[in-house]
Formats: sequence, structure tokens, C-alpha cells
Amino acid sequence: MLEKQQLVDVGRWSGFVGIITLISGILSCITIVGIIPGVVAIILGLKLRNVKRFAEEAASSLDEMSQTSRLNLMLSDLSGYFKIQGILIIIGLVLAVIGIIVAIAAGIFFSNLNYNYYF
Repeated sequence: MLEKQQLVDVGRWSGFVGIITLISGILSCITIVGIIPGVVAIILGLKLRNVKRFAEEAASSLDEMSQTSRLNLMLSDLSGYFKIQGILIIIGLVLAVIGIIVAIAAGIFFSNLNYNYYF
């Protein structure tokens, strides 16, 4: 049985997070450096706004076939959202590991330099 209140809650929260993500993406696009992350944030925000729309349509629909199609569309957008977020997390972890390795290598390199100052 379909819990309409849960769909309403999912729609409400995905709508809120989608709006905040859209706003942060738009603000991020103002700078040259932030264009790529801003575009990604806008795409994620639009996916969450679609989830809100499909959840509301499924909750208000009386036809079971229509509910099923809306739920499938909602899950498709949620799946896309989580895939993009997962890829961003993996990229962030890889860059963090590379940064740590570079920092350790730079620390070793600079600690082994022999400074001869003649005063």
C-alpha cells in the first residue's frame, strides 16, 4: 500500500534541498572558478525539484497506474542524483589522497634540502 504522507514528506524535503542547491549553484556560477561546480549543483537541484514534482503527482493521483509511472520517474531522478553525488564523492576522495601524497612528498623533499647560509 502506498503511503501518501511519506510521498508528501519526500516531496517537501527534496523540494527544499533542491531550491537550496539551485541557489548555491547559481551563486557559484558567478565566479569563473565556480562555473563547473555551479552547473553540477544546478543539475542536482533540478533533479531534486523533479523528485518533488513526481512525488506530489503520485500522492495526488488516484489511478494506480499513474502512481506507478510517477514513482518510477521519481526513482529515476533520485538514482541520477545519487550517481552524480557518488561520482563527486569518489573524485573528492581521490583528490584528497593525491593531495596528501603530494604534501608528504613535498615535506620530505624540503626537509632534505641542505641550506648553507654564509653570514
